[in-house]
Amino acid sequence: MRSMIKYGATTLGALAMCQQAQAHGFAGDHMFISTLLFDDPNVADEASLPTFQFLPNPTDDGGATYNGSFEFDKRITENFGFAISDGYTGVTRPGDKTAKGWNNLVVSLKYKPYVNAEHEFMLSVGVEQAFARTGATGANGDVLGNEGSGVTSPNIYFGKGFGDVPVDFIKPLALTGQLGYDIANKKLKYNADTDSFNNGTSNGWSGGLSLQYSLRYLSTHVKDYGFPEFVNRLTPVVEMAWSSTASQPNQDSTQFLWGVGVNYTAGWYAVGVEALIPGNRNTGSHVGVIAQFHMYFDDLLPHSLGKPIVEWFRS
Repeated sequence: MRSMIKYGATTLGALAMCQQAQAHGFAGDHMFISTLLFDDPNVADEASLPTFQFLPNPTDDGGATYNGSFEFDKRITENFGFAISDGYTGVTRPGDKTAKGWNNLVVSLKYKPYVNAEHEFMLSVGVEQAFARTGATGANGDVLGNEGSGVTSPNIYFGKGFGDVPVDFIKPLALTGQLGYDIANKKLKYNADTDSFNNGTSNGWSGGLSLQYSLRYLSTHVKDYGFPEFVNRLTPVVEMAWSSTASQPNQDSTQFLWGVGVNYTAGWYAVGVEALIPGNRNTGSHVGVIAQFHMYFDDLLPHSLGKPIVEWFRS
């Protein structure tokens, strides 16, 4: 998912489940789940449909921001692909009409040049383009993500499993992250004569980190404790997403958002639910929630959407 500010069974059964899902973001024996607050490092054929988010406004006036979004990811070659994402946002305020509408469309490219199976490490690079004026319009358009300037964002992504650490209870851990620089296609400018800004945006930094603990990895590669199959498919996760400005002038503030929850990964789908905890007052006033239904086309439609586009022409 794009950064918001954008996985009881017997050991044999769990091993079969892992082998079935090799396209789901594996580096060696470790699978990196689809995180909810920022994008994961894998290049795959998948979709998030839908992702729902609710977060009380920073003003603590009883209002809130809610968003329903989708993302479609498609491989062109084995390690190179694109993604399309968009969302519908509403902002409620007591005594005022709800501002609502579509966000700006985002298209991205991602390439995965390096995977080290022995050390469970994955590295990817990519670029995102948010297209200006493709979302909601009107007085509240800036609130809903319909900025007058597009944004180009080069990104780097990584995933690291801890299976090479010689401590059993640490081996199921994994760390993933994203770091991006947002380049405004139209710079924000201040007019002293009118005491106002134009409809541009400022440059900024954005990114995120996640710490995951795979019970699937625990049961198949450390020790099988005899948990039910449902439990072995769970991955507790803690995420943190952030954004900050990097140029002057600017009208934005640094934001931090934590996500604490769990991911359930089956063969062709995954479900994630997290509590959203504002890291500062600029981000939100109270705890919110985010939930996502995620589909893996390599299992759901392995002979069509589940394989790279270049392979369509070889069949």
